[in-house]
Order: sequence, then structure tokens, then C-alpha cells
Amino acid sequence: MKQKIRKTAMWSLSIMVAYLFVGLIIHHWVLPTQTPDYSNYFTVGKAFHSKLEGLTQTIVKVENGNLITDIVLQPNSAGPVTHIHETFDETFAVKSGTLSMQYGSEIKKLTAGQTIVIPKNTPHKPFNETDSIVVVTSEMPLDFAYCLSQIYPFWDLDEANSKPPKILFQLAVFGDKFDSFPTVGAPPKPVLKTLKFLLAPTARLIGYKNFNEEYQPK
Repeated sequence: MKQKIRKTAMWSLSIMVAYLFVGLIIHHWVLPTQTPDYSNYFTVGKAFHSKLEGLTQTIVKVENGNLITDIVLQPNSAGPVTHIHETFDETFAVKSGTLSMQYGSEIKKLTAGQTIVIPKNTPHKPFNETDSIVVVTSEMPLDFAYCLSQIYPFWDLDEANSKPPKILFQLAVFGDKFDSFPTVGAPPKPVLKTLKFLLAPTARLIGYKNFNEEYQPK
């Protein structure tokens, strides 16, 4: 009986390892996910929205591999969770209202005409503590902006989509393009990167997509 159980366990382990090995090769190198042409995807004047974060980003310009948007934060909107970016600095220039920015362990207040640059690997979180709309111009890499435009409607479709395991599957199909790592309430960055890498084949197999046409900025 023990030998039969051991044999079944070995077969199961072998199948799992083979699946992961073949799946990872196919997903990451043989048939990687396709991203639409950004020159057609990002159209000036169109916007993408996040009810969860309480904001709208309207496309202003595509320039030097970056997307420039005007972000409107609704009154008392929470904004994103505190996070870092591994590969780029992020710029916020306030056009109107008072922006609150968690910057490391500080909370900074920025008013119209002020600009802040968030260096990579710096924990930060823009939000609006006032009863008025805040408008901010932001600049970020196209890959990251693309992922935001696709994940905002995914979150808003169902609150469960913003929580594990669904959020992990969606992040997995984005791969390295989604350069954002929460600093609270999430696995450490190395663990999260490993999970995304390993879960990607499974995520595609069960129907998660890198590109949903219906989520394109409108």
C-alpha cells in the first residue's frame, strides 16, 4: 500500500514538474503574450478610470517611451496602495488642488505649480484628503501605463479581482511590464516576482489575458 502511494506521489510530482517546465518555456519564450501597438492604443484625449482608486487618467501625450496623463483624483479618494517601482522614477506635477503624497515614511502636501519626482524603489502613494478634485500631470513608462489601463477595469468589474488569487493571475500575464510592487499587505518583492513567473502559464491556461480589447482607453 505504501509503495503504491509513493508511486502515485512520484507520478503526480513528475507530471507537475513537466507541466511547469513545458508551460514556462512555451509562455515565456515560445509563445509570449502579445501587446498592442502603443501608437494606436494610446490616443490623446481618451481616458482610463479606476473606481477602486478614485481617479481618472486622461491621455495628454506619448513622448520618449513615456505616457503623460492628467490625473483627476476625486474628493477623498484613497489612490493606490503604497508601492514602489523597480526600474523608473515617477513624476507628479500638481495643476490644481492639494495633493497628498506618501513619500517613504513622510506625507508631503503639494499644491498647484509644485512637482515631485519619486525615485525608483521609494515607497509612495498619491491620494486626495480634501473635499475638492485634485488634478495632477503624471509621466510614466508606456509598459506600466498600458498595464494600469488594463487592470483598472479588471478591478472595477469585481472587487474580488483586486485580491488574491485573481490579482496574482492577472499580474502574472503582464509579466515584467507591470513594474509596481506593494510594500504592505503583499509578499516581498522577490517572492511576488517568482510567483508571477511561475503562475503565468496557468493564468493563460485558465483564461487570463495580457490584452482585453474592451479595456482599451475610451
